[in-house]
Amino acid sequence: MTSSLWLGTYTADSGGHGRGIARVSLADDGTISGIRNAVAVDSPSFVATHPTLPVVYAVEEFARRIAAFRITDGGDLVPLGDAFPAGEAVCHVAVAPHGRYAVATCWGDGRVLVYALDARGAIVGRSEAPASVDPHRDIAEEPRQSRAHSSMFLPDGRVLTTDLGHDTVRVWRAEGASLVPVSETVLSFGSGPRHMALHPSGHVYVVTEYSIEVIVLDPRSLDVASVVPAIEPHERNGDAGAHISFDGGSHVHVTVRGANVVGVLDVLDAGARLTPAAHVDCGGNWPRHHLQRGDRLYVANQLSEDIAVFWLRDGMPVLDTTVATGSPTCIVPVA
Repeated sequence: MTSSLWLGTYTADSGGHGRGIARVSLADDGTISGIRNAVAVDSPSFVATHPTLPVVYAVEEFARRIAAFRITDGGDLVPLGDAFPAGEAVCHVAVAPHGRYAVATCWGDGRVLVYALDARGAIVGRSEAPASVDPHRDIAEEPRQSRAHSSMFLPDGRVLTTDLGHDTVRVWRAEGASLVPVSETVLSFGSGPRHMALHPSGHVYVVTEYSIEVIVLDPRSLDVASVVPAIEPHERNGDAGAHISFDGGSHVHVTVRGANVVGVLDVLDAGARLTPAAHVDCGGNWPRHHLQRGDRLYVANQLSEDIAVFWLRDGMPVLDTTVATGSPTCIVPVA
């Protein structure tokens, strides 16, 4: 069990009540023993850690920046170089497994940006990947805005990004600190792919924001293998799929805003197939992100401004407690 977590928040510049990136301390049993602010920064809606260095990266969603922070001996964060510009509503960052670049995705304008990192983990350069072209443009009633939302690195070196606005999973290869398009997987019109999780078999699970489904992609071709509802009954009335995780065992967890639930899906056929099993109340309002660690599940409830802490009993979340925070947006482990 990790001893602490990083918590991203919405701050005053976005109408939130967070103060920056918080550090969440955990007791031996996984309960939250304390929360303190590690650095003041504007609306760090997503954070990521360097794979080998004591460095944390944050996207400042409304300031349209990405910043690097060094972890001090006392566990706080201090800026590591100047922040770099990003795109409109930059909402996600991930660092390549070798630590030489980071990928940021921008919901507002659809840009996929690659940031070169030096030996210290500092940001030293930026390149922009080619823009998305809507594959559904012939059936759309009007032009649709590209909305890049998240990225993920595959063990074979391919990089995936979701485009929530164009209903695609884009596939890239890295050339230095640049991304070159390889292919794209086109999903159903209006599905809205948001976040991804990787099964050990290589199957990629994609949760969709608009259609509230989980799409299973083939490990090699990345074609659509199957599609299932994230929760049942399957409603679109103001609900929105949020995040998806697989961290071992035989269950996938999906959070759904509006319905305010955590969905549990069983993994079948060595990862090739999923089926909805159950869903439980998320313990708050608007579950934006979640993290599984061991037999604990931590859910960041943005609008009720708390973290709900669950026990996992054979994959089923059982609420233990909720802890007040300021407008939480994401939870990641301290490396």
